[in-house]
Amino acid sequence: MPYNLKSQLIKEFSHGFFLRRGGSSEGEFESLNCDLKSSDHESKVLENRALVAKTLEIESRNLITLKQVHSSKVINIERPVPSNSIEGDAMVTSKEGICLGILTADCAPILLAENKNRIVGIIHAGWRGALDSVLENTVRAMTELGAEKEQIAAVIGPCIQRENYEVGPEFLDRFLSKDPKYRKHFTIDNNMQIWFDLPALILERLTVIGIKTTENLAKCTFALSNDFFSHRRNQKNNLGDCGRMISTIKI
Repeated sequence: MPYNLKSQLIKEFSHGFFLRRGGSSEGEFESLNCDLKSSDHESKVLENRALVAKTLEIESRNLITLKQVHSSKVINIERPVPSNSIEGDAMVTSKEGICLGILTADCAPILLAENKNRIVGIIHAGWRGALDSVLENTVRAMTELGAEKEQIAAVIGPCIQRENYEVGPEFLDRFLSKDPKYRKHFTIDNNMQIWFDLPALILERLTVIGIKTTENLAKCTFALSNDFFSHRRNQKNNLGDCGRMISTIKI
């Protein structure tokens, strides 16, 4: 049975940050791998997605995922579309029965919900998306559907945390060239190693946008190998491809 984490901030909506446990995949994809682009057996991935849909009490065709490309593109989903048929890294909807899904394995899944007007959004935010405008674009798309910005709540799900996100000086320079204030999201230790705090950057950007109700689950995908896939962990240990967790929200 699939397991997922939930937030009281968005309890009015069916949602979940699914763990890697409770599926049928094996090896580095054990066990709830939901990524159709991975080198896992497609039949296993489809079985896993069906398990997620069953847990959410929806039809599999109503579980929508995108072809994620680390962009700032947001898609308004009005009806079921084939998974991975549209490029983008965020979705919004005001339609009941549509379940938005994002796949991650270190990047941050972000669920957004506005209960007054019943509008939801979901974001795949790596450092590129967070640095660019995927957060702003998603909030704007929700308001265009009728959401009131001050009523939106945002929850950051499991992702890589600062203590395991080592980066190089060129990575730091990229951020500082955009805004020197981003320096506060980096820690340089006594060995001159640089560590990046992705959730802190996201929380700051959300605050600047005007989202006042936020939560960070603070679960590290790199550190908690029994619960989460981690691209960086697999690469560090020369383990090749890994699976992807799915995070979902629906009205």
